[in-house]
Amino acid sequence: IGYGRVGRKFVDKVDTNIHELTVIDREAVIFEDNLRESKIKFLSGNAIDEDLLREAGAEKTDVLLTLTRDENTNLMIAQIAKVIFNIPKVLAIIYDPEREASFHELGIEGLPLTVAGAQILSTWLEGLTPTSQAISQIMKTPIASASPRVKVRSIEAHDGSFYIIIVGGGLVGFYLARDLLRGGHEVTIIESDPSVYNLVSTQIDCPVIIGDGSAPATLKKVGASRANILCSVTNHDQDNLIACQVAKFRFGVPKTVARVKNPKNETVMRRLGVDTTVSSTAIITNVIENELPTSKFRTICDLHTCGMELIEFKLEKDCPVIGNQLKEVSLPKDCNIVAIVRRGEAILLHDDTAFNKDDTILAMIQRRREEEFKKILFLD
Repeated sequence: IGYGRVGRKFVDKVDTNIHELTVIDREAVIFEDNLRESKIKFLSGNAIDEDLLREAGAEKTDVLLTLTRDENTNLMIAQIAKVIFNIPKVLAIIYDPEREASFHELGIEGLPLTVAGAQILSTWLEGLTPTSQAISQIMKTPIASASPRVKVRSIEAHDGSFYIIIVGGGLVGFYLARDLLRGGHEVTIIESDPSVYNLVSTQIDCPVIIGDGSAPATLKKVGASRANILCSVTNHDQDNLIACQVAKFRFGVPKTVARVKNPKNETVMRRLGVDTTVSSTAIITNVIENELPTSKFRTICDLHTCGMELIEFKLEKDCPVIGNQLKEVSLPKDCNIVAIVRRGEAILLHDDTAFNKDDTILAMIQRRREEEFKKILFLD
């Protein structure tokens, strides 16, 4: 992943007669000179997308190297590779040595370019020429031998208020902070863009810190060890994920909330430890779908934390279960009918309860079973 200077040099040295190689980069144009190389597969796109990794063959991959210039992108891709696809060997370029330890226990190997470079320069400064063997040893030495993860604290309000850290001082972060301050909470904003920092810091009555909200040093500076909640609302999913993880793993922050730009990343981010995800795209899409006059299927409540959703739909004349009793219907696993509303009245369910045309069905189902539930039982 990443066809920059490091990625190009690596590809040049790989023997494609022995190894099967796939390269992914965000910019398709950089592949133009190599597209005729039949032994290498080139894909363009953002590799934090689980579907793109699956298209690249992640389910049968032996080694994944993520070599982009963005550290948080590397860490998110590496975690998806390990946790979602169980890739045996995963290596990521990590520039900040403090971050490496947090992810080392997941089986992600860090390539410590900055640490190794500093050690090589130090040796050179002393008048010694680093040997190939010495450089090799430096690169093999783990940045951290033990995980610094701490126990997550219980969430407790002091005097009825919480201490909330907001990563990202754009419009979402600004208005969120303003509303929380009105509610009597203590708030600190972390913003990495100097121009946004200069604007926000003069317009809101709370501490605004310039820095990287996913860096342990920055979170330590703003007192993350006593924070109750961290909300990361930047425009980048990878930054929001890593900020939430570092807050939880390194500082024991009880509750983390991440804004998600790509709705497909919501499930992945929750699986990687984020407590709550919010996708404005998914919310708007759901509202539109529910309000369309042709929509037969409505999501009443989406329970993100457990992957369940409460759905509502009406049985039409072509639904296959009409006339059948509840005991005769084989529901998919993790799916249950909660109630039937018939002519405005809720009906208590029994094994011999029959389904009639125009019944409104309320069901609690696992989100991953949604298509199976609709196709097999009711909306075939």
